Amino acid sequence: MSGVAERNSFLLRLVVAIACPVAAAAAFPKTNAWPLAFIAFAPLFWLWSTSSWKAALGWCALSCTIFYVLVDKWMIYSLGDEVGNARFVAIGLLAFIESLFMALGAIAISLVARRRFGWPMVLAAPAAWLIAESIRTNGEASMPFAQAGAIAPHVNWLLPMAAYAGIYGLTAIVMLANGAIAGLVFGDRFARIAGAVILGALVVVVAIGDAVRATVVVPPAGTRIAIVQGNISQRVKWSPARFAQTMSTYTSLTRQAAAAGARIVVWPETAITDFPLEKPEIFGQLQYVVREQQVWLLAGTVESPAKGEIYNIVMTMDPQGHLGDVYRKHILVPFAEYLPLDWLFRNIPGFDQASNFTHGPGAGLLHVEHYAFGALICFESAYSSYARQTALLGATSLLIITDDAWFGNTSGPLIHADLAAIDAVETGRWVVRGADTGISQFIDPRGRVVAQLPLDTQGVLAADIGAPIVTPYVRYGAGWLEALALCALLIAAVARPAAEKRVRR
Repeated sequence: MSGVAERNSFLLRLVVAIACPVAAAAAFPKTNAWPLAFIAFAPLFWLWSTSSWKAALGWCALSCTIFYVLVDKWMIYSLGDEVGNARFVAIGLLAFIESLFMALGAIAISLVARRRFGWPMVLAAPAAWLIAESIRTNGEASMPFAQAGAIAPHVNWLLPMAAYAGIYGLTAIVMLANGAIAGLVFGDRFARIAGAVILGALVVVVAIGDAVRATVVVPPAGTRIAIVQGNISQRVKWSPARFAQTMSTYTSLTRQAAAAGARIVVWPETAITDFPLEKPEIFGQLQYVVREQQVWLLAGTVESPAKGEIYNIVMTMDPQGHLGDVYRKHILVPFAEYLPLDWLFRNIPGFDQASNFTHGPGAGLLHVEHYAFGALICFESAYSSYARQTALLGATSLLIITDDAWFGNTSGPLIHADLAAIDAVETGRWVVRGADTGISQFIDPRGRVVAQLPLDTQGVLAADIGAPIVTPYVRYGAGWLEALALCALLIAAVARPAAEKRVRR
């Protein structure tokens, strides 16, 4: 009889370990069933709490690998161009590595819970997830996508909370709701009480936070900027035979932008698929354009200042044709722009063709007229802490240039655009987002998209932007939140044995 019970218990746990990450992934684009994010992790908290730490590690590795593969499956489209048929191995490996970071949280949950979801776990489980998430999304080879808080642009009452602790604050709210649900459904009487209290507190905190942010006045916009979206497919973009046509396209769109009154014109990531800083004839073409139209130009391109060095950059030119600031991309995409553990993977068939870009020195500003743009190239805009670094440097607005043509018509461009809205709210800066094939956007400091060009569209997008507003996240970061999470975990570790003694008495 015990054998049947054990088998049924295992099957139940297996169903939870597989079904919950599938449901959680549905909260993200293109499905956008965001309410699932507030409940789908609750059964996983129960699963890890009632397992040994070794079992919790295994269950978490299974669940989170499924979750990250499903949410990040859009990467397969671009990885195919870099590593060919090894793309499925690459996305599986990336997802598995990410799951191991989260397994640290699952182990902590198991050790603190001791096979029972008591009231301390209502706070401890979300705290452990938040700490593991912070570790997973920071560092050179980290992966910032698929954070629970990334659903916020689709939840009007949640997005304003990014101003207080960035995307980590959003994730904390989502996970606290899951911890409360787990307490109500799987916990004892005290856990149910704790769950109800936490849910009530979340409602009050979010309501107050939203009300406070609603009183902050966004300065009026006054500078006309234009984004030119060339809509040139990644499949032909890098062909030398296509270069002249590409330059002609962007030149024509720049003339349209100037005719619309734009003083500043943005070309997206690697719009110039050659080396203008090394080839005077290409630089001369750009000089002719800006002098003719009397505009500032911020253009994405590549640079090779020395043998063996290739940078993904954004450069500025003034209306007289002088080169201004140059920002070199610092956070590169693993397996796409560089190969982690190059000495190991470079010798494996399929991985030997991966790109080998050079890391730039770090966050930087682009000074254009009276603006200081904080430059974020593609992948970098997904990092909350990096956007904050640029704001602390003195950025008055954020410039995001990207080439999401790498991801086709998958969920990738939508997920990436959502993170730009979070960048705007957490830093209090206008975001100017120029994408090669879309989605190009102007986003105000409240996260509202004021103008947009959709995917697979060629055209000019013009809008006025203004000054930034102050946010607590830029001032204080999210370290205080992570410290609270660590305290909650430590308190739960102490409180759990004490609670067990009272129950035994």
